[in-house]
Amino acid sequence: MPRFARLFDSAEDIVEAFREAMKLRDADGALRLWLDEDSVTCVMPDGQRLIGHEHLRQAFAQLLALQPVLIDVIETSSHTSMGVAIFDVTEALRFGDDRIEADLYVHTTYVLMQNHEGWRLAHIHCSPANASQVATVSTAPGQALH
Repeated sequence: MPRFARLFDSAEDIVEAFREAMKLRDADGALRLWLDEDSVTCVMPDGQRLIGHEHLRQAFAQLLALQPVLIDVIETSSHTSMGVAIFDVTEALRFGDDRIEADLYVHTTYVLMQNHEGWRLAHIHCSPANASQVATVSTAPGQALH
């Protein structure tokens, strides 16, 4: 898969670009942020495990076909070491531009790796959270979520 995406200065830039692609319903743009490896994986909030670019492409296209996904950060912590960055984030997902309240709360772990292309996503793991878990996380900063 040829790459023409720009180099990102930081891992945070990639995570933010992923959120923006989901908001803009840009499945191809979201996919360009991943490592060019067959071993990339994503665990969706429903437990579905996606492996490889083709599965990611199908899932993102299906998810974004009807509406954008707006991702609001509630709480985050990160760890970076020698070309690997991990973000543990509690997020509120809204499905559609007209939504004000969250449709789903999730705990998400983003794993990024740095290579000749700059920072790229290697794995995303989402698990559902309920409102009481979100309230607990937002009052207890610094906890690892996964």
